[in-house]
Amino acid sequence: MNDYNKQLNKSLSQEDKNFWSEFFKSKINWNVNLEQEYNGIDAIIEKNNIQFKIREQYYSDILIEFSHSNGEKGWINKQQKCNYLIYGWRNHNNIYIFDWNELTNFWNTKQVYLFKKYGKKNIQSAINKNKITFNYSIPFKELNKLYTIRNKN
Repeated sequence: MNDYNKQLNKSLSQEDKNFWSEFFKSKINWNVNLEQEYNGIDAIIEKNNIQFKIREQYYSDILIEFSHSNGEKGWINKQQKCNYLIYGWRNHNNIYIFDWNELTNFWNTKQVYLFKKYGKKNIQSAINKNKITFNYSIPFKELNKLYTIRNKN
């Protein structure tokens, strides 16, 4: 079972902030409020609103949260105020940077294609204390023009 609060605290830890900072020469402004976080803003870099997603190990796909068992929308289907989603893996030397609008447009226009091609086998559920989140894994080869890879400085 996932513990959302534990994962949130880990993502807000100095260790994770140091991890993300290794990829940017510009200063990362971590001073965001709860409303900004709810709207998909974890930090600000050069006036761009950033949402970070980190996975424990490398996979060759992005895991898109599309729904919750309580009827709430997953992050890909919410009106977020971020400009970029930055996707990384602990102990990995690069990150993938997605333009938020391009990523959500891809999901909105290609999900039928993805379900036809990969089927339900790419749906993954994560059991949390209060709900289950439903996610879809999209291989990076499907997204090859939607992201930029950045290596550690």
